[in-house]
Amino acid sequence: MSEANKVAIRVSGLGKMYRMYSKPSDVLMELLTRRKRHREHWAVKDVSFEVNRGEVVGVIGRNGAGKTTLLRIIAGTLDKTVGQVDVKGRVSAIMVLGTGFNMDLTGRENILLGGLCLGMTHEEVEGKAGEIIAFSGLKEFIDSPCKEYSSGMVARLAFSIAASVDPDILIVDEALSTGDMIFNAKSYARMREIARSGATVLFVTHSLQQIYDLCDKAILLERGSVVAMGEPRTVGYLYEQKVHEEMALLNEANIPSMQIASFEKDIARKAEVVSVSLFNQEGVPVAHLLDSESYKLSIKIRANQGVKSASIGFDIRTQTGVQIYGTSTAFCDNQKDVSLEKGNIYDCVFVLKPILNNGTYFISVAIAEFLSGFHSKEHYSLIQFVGDAITIEAKSSSVFPGLVNLKSAFFSLNLNDL
Repeated sequence: MSEANKVAIRVSGLGKMYRMYSKPSDVLMELLTRRKRHREHWAVKDVSFEVNRGEVVGVIGRNGAGKTTLLRIIAGTLDKTVGQVDVKGRVSAIMVLGTGFNMDLTGRENILLGGLCLGMTHEEVEGKAGEIIAFSGLKEFIDSPCKEYSSGMVARLAFSIAASVDPDILIVDEALSTGDMIFNAKSYARMREIARSGATVLFVTHSLQQIYDLCDKAILLERGSVVAMGEPRTVGYLYEQKVHEEMALLNEANIPSMQIASFEKDIARKAEVVSVSLFNQEGVPVAHLLDSESYKLSIKIRANQGVKSASIGFDIRTQTGVQIYGTSTAFCDNQKDVSLEKGNIYDCVFVLKPILNNGTYFISVAIAEFLSGFHSKEHYSLIQFVGDAITIEAKSSSVFPGLVNLKSAFFSLNLNDL
């Protein structure tokens, strides 16, 4: 397949502008006087990216970042102001719960309406009705009016209809946020199935865990523009950074800094990470973890200013960004209130005895300050975060599913009378 044919969605210089008027009469006055009486609000501005066939791409960002507007333009339900959108293939979109539904009609009748809205014929909908009902898990309620459904039930029915279309491109806008855990698991599996068939999935979520679990790529939007696009883990770091920046502003604290796999010196920070190293029991630097061996993780910190109550910690993540473990000086078993004096360099050492499955993992480190003291840990501000500070390879001789070996052993099998 040529490079051009691999692309399912191509967005170039896309923008959507709304005219904002102070009062309704300004619309008429602007037409009569030919004088501008509005201000421009760009919900989406200068957005460009490509999505290949078979990819699952998540779009994240704060409320009002332009996520829904972007997806509506791609789905063809909203006109753009500037730019180009090239979509190749049949699109199935869930933009609003129950799109095309009549809430006075039954679930079965709305399957027909929803299917027709998505471009299926009567015969196609009737042929897939049984499959849709089974997937939704609403057989018991399918002949009841949809107005009697909960929002989660409507979401289940809407997704089941959209996923039955066998689309080239599936677009989902937070439709699964109201679903239950079992249905969400079925939905994620269906998205992956659609992607394996060569189709493309584009969906909006506020959950980084969904981004990590499902996506090949992630897009971070802020104020209508693309801040980052790439590996879910890296984009997730940036999203977390935005959250911490907002927390710092609320707490009137310094804006935290973030680096990915680098240690850039900046004396403006209260404290900063100088280096991160992993050593075996003999004190030799290593880049691998053997099952049940002991290691020391060294995090060297420079205090550029005094920090009365600090927390130094780390976490371990998979290649997709899933956090499997994390701790800090303030939350480990022998927790300690750490005080940093200006000008000093500290070596913060953690002892590890990992029991990880084979694979590549990333250790990230961070420094935070407790603004109201050690006993008010919920009131904190991040000083610095270094994502992917070191990359490690875990090696285990045991064979087991999952990420962590709990070292369980068979104890006994006894005949027991009920």
